[in-house]
Amino acid sequence: MFGSAEATIPYLKPHFSGTGKRWKTSRVYGLLPQVDTMTLAGQPVQPEFWFRGGQFIGVTYQLKKEKKTRFVLQQLTRRYGPPQAGNVAGMWYWLGQRTYILYEDALPDVSLHVASLRMLNEQVIETAVRQEARQRLGWQPDSLGLSRQFPLPGEKKKQ
Repeated sequence: MFGSAEATIPYLKPHFSGTGKRWKTSRVYGLLPQVDTMTLAGQPVQPEFWFRGGQFIGVTYQLKKEKKTRFVLQQLTRRYGPPQAGNVAGMWYWLGQRTYILYEDALPDVSLHVASLRMLNEQVIETAVRQEARQRLGWQPDSLGLSRQFPLPGEKKKQ
């Protein structure tokens, strides 16, 4: 469940999470090999579980590009309706009140993110889903000790 404390979820093994200030608050985990039997569209996948500030914020799946990955997009569309087009070719998303799904058909793989809005903090580019979340839902990036990416309403952005 999104928001669950990092230490309360069993079967996780740490993945390399990067260097720099951002990684002092964000961590990425995989599943221990003996429990990692998940498949998506008939493909084995190794999910990456993201935590920010000690809380579970989302999961990412990497799929090898093939016809079956289009099946994932078709099934998501059937279940959640037509997606919104992202600002990058091959990117589609569904935005809810507290969660989103982001399908990225990037070369050579497909990435699928199922996440809470807090995962939007982890995106390194300004995406259409982030823009819509700010405009329609009032979502604001959190800083968690980092410099603010966007000014608060009425605040000038520092140079």
